[in-house]
Amino acid sequence: MPKSKSEKKKEPQKRIEYRGKNVRVSRTGGLSATKTFKGDGYGATINTNHGVRLHKRLFRGTRMGFQNGNFQFIGRYNSGPFNFNISKTGVSTSLKNKRGSYNLLKPNYSSFRLGGIQIRGKNAATFQLIYMLIILCVNFVKIFWHIFTSILWFGFLILKWFIDFLIGFFKGFKGA
Repeated sequence: MPKSKSEKKKEPQKRIEYRGKNVRVSRTGGLSATKTFKGDGYGATINTNHGVRLHKRLFRGTRMGFQNGNFQFIGRYNSGPFNFNISKTGVSTSLKNKRGSYNLLKPNYSSFRLGGIQIRGKNAATFQLIYMLIILCVNFVKIFWHIFTSILWFGFLILKWFIDFLIGFFKGFKGA
């Protein structure tokens, strides 16, 4: 019995796209044109692939609106390496790094990029965990190296001060 497309092992695919101000062309999504009209907290977006979206800004990072008759509530916030997302279906938080992001609450929404290839889902979560463990180990080695060299340097300075003190003490004792 042949396997369907969804059951076959998916190979990582390279993302090929062009993003302009109002145009996006991609390998999977095709051609899409977008125009947004904004004013005083209200906005309307017309997209050739997704239809019309009417939205209202509630406060910084949060908006609600309607797209194709469906209610939307989206909140996106970031603080340092963390991103927080709120929607009508729930809350998630992710940790971003230069290789992508690891979603702490929903690991299957993670992403990983290497060599121009982007991976998403369970495989990305696995690669992100491995990458973060390697970075954690490298940073521990760096911290311990800095602590070790600082202790050696301060030990050397204390020893040098003590020797200089003794030399000055004996010179002053002989001179008196």
